[in-house]
Amino acid sequence: MGRIGELVIIKFGGSVITDKSRPLSLNSGVLDSLSKTLSIHNSKKVIVHGGGSFGHYYAKLAGLNTKCKIVEDTNQVSLIRKSMLELNMHVINSLSLHGLNPYTITPFFWSKNLNNLKTLLYKLLSQNICPVFFGDVLPCTRGFKILSGDDISYLLCRLLKPSRMIFCIGVDGIFPSSNMDGPIIRELDYKVVRKVIAKQSFLDVTGGIARKIKIAYKISKLGVDVFFVNGFKPHDFLKALNGEYGVGTCMRGVR
Repeated sequence: MGRIGELVIIKFGGSVITDKSRPLSLNSGVLDSLSKTLSIHNSKKVIVHGGGSFGHYYAKLAGLNTKCKIVEDTNQVSLIRKSMLELNMHVINSLSLHGLNPYTITPFFWSKNLNNLKTLLYKLLSQNICPVFFGDVLPCTRGFKILSGDDISYLLCRLLKPSRMIFCIGVDGIFPSSNMDGPIIRELDYKVVRKVIAKQSFLDVTGGIARKIKIAYKISKLGVDVFFVNGFKPHDFLKALNGEYGVGTCMRGVR
């Protein structure tokens, strides 16, 4: 496969592009701001977005998380998927408005064949098309489970080895505790990661910030720099796209 130049993978957090306090509520202005910022950065991009008040809302009602579970009311599974497709359409429309040529790829296409996925991604990126992924509900051996956008982000980093991975979250970076006390942790290393994870107590259906930190650590072991930045602050987001250390929280890739 040929080279595709500088590549950045970006995860739009559900708490950024939606209002998680109100079911099925889109933060359209924030989403548009993220898309606009992406459009002025000269790199290849792959986008992943979370579920926020769309998919997460119905996943909580169904009692689903990232582990396989039997669901008695399968209508809830249908509603999770329906809401995620609805949110994805909002994301696609915003990216299209800013000329980013989005192309959604659902897990059913690639979950059983990663070689096919890698081939497709290189083909799309070489044609200046922006692949888009989203967290989803998938059938498993004994029921259904949530495939989180964070897990997808790790998988994409493993396949593509991007220049950097950026998590757009709802705060300025990673705090020392779940109470958000003290200054932002500017740079995470393994020792700091263990301490922070031990203090995190707030979780959602896909594992909350503690799981994001664990996944970020796995991504850093691939040699990829990982940034956690405030998705509500376009200037900080642009700095992270440029790979500037000192914005938000960074975990440097192991090289």
